[in-house]
Amino acid sequence: MKVILVNTEGYKDITQLVTSITWSGDYQQAARKLDITVAVSPHDVYLPKVFIGPGQMLKLQTNDGTELIKSFVFSRQKSYQGTDMQITAYDGLIYLTKSQMSYNFKNMTAEAITTKVCNDLGIIPGNIISTGIAQQSYLAQGKTGYEIIMTAYTAASKQNGKKYLPIMNNGKLDVIEKGAVTASYVLDNGLNLTNATYSDSLESMVNRVIITDDKGNTVGKVENAEWMKSYGMIQAIYQREQGKDANIIASGMLKGLERKASVDALGNIECITGRAIEIKEPYTGLSGLFFIDSDTHTWQNGQYSMNLTVSFQNMMDEKEG
Repeated sequence: MKVILVNTEGYKDITQLVTSITWSGDYQQAARKLDITVAVSPHDVYLPKVFIGPGQMLKLQTNDGTELIKSFVFSRQKSYQGTDMQITAYDGLIYLTKSQMSYNFKNMTAEAITTKVCNDLGIIPGNIISTGIAQQSYLAQGKTGYEIIMTAYTAASKQNGKKYLPIMNNGKLDVIEKGAVTASYVLDNGLNLTNATYSDSLESMVNRVIITDDKGNTVGKVENAEWMKSYGMIQAIYQREQGKDANIIASGMLKGLERKASVDALGNIECITGRAIEIKEPYTGLSGLFFIDSDTHTWQNGQYSMNLTVSFQNMMDEKEG
């Protein structure tokens, strides 16, 4: 791997000074993160000196030049007696999570709202997926750009059942369908999988949704009888909205047994948040296709490893308007 520092002087390869690299992402944290450890010393005259300051750009690339992240330094830490400096940087999505905005959207699609937010924040819109959902209106008062975009896509998701994720790609903002791409790398306990853990929980279960009108009268319901029989009834209420299919939205509110797993494996750059992956580990029951909810890739001491949090059910970072 290569770490490239970009500043007013141009491009500088600082890989020889970097002792560890961690590249990570999480579907609930928006921006991907780059953590590096850089060798420094106030006493060693033979150690090359490099200044890495807040706001400067760090690029992580493979040896063949494939760019994994274009990030901006947000924090650093070093001490006089220490021999290294800790650097944390984020990709351009961090600016969407830090910048508040206010809009009164009327008759706009999620993709049009996203383009508007990008343009106003100086972020280049890339491939922004179309939802195929009718135009919507909502008031966004003092919300971050990220919250505004995810609120729009959450509303669309409730009507079509698809899950969405914003990502930075070559300096542009894309919005993708989460889980639509499957990594070609298969995790196998006899080949590249070093550990796996599994958990399940009823904490988020909803197996019946009552549909009401604006006066609180029950006008319908959707339910999963099998879940109710196995786990007991856990009910939610949905007040129908004009112009929206109440049954589709209520069905989308049903949530089954939440099952998650964590795997440690030999690293592969294809395995990132937003993609699906095939796992073969029969002891814990992790055999099949899973959705990557978070990933941590680490390069240290000549070794490349990764930790993935995967889910049986595709989920997105839902935001309510």
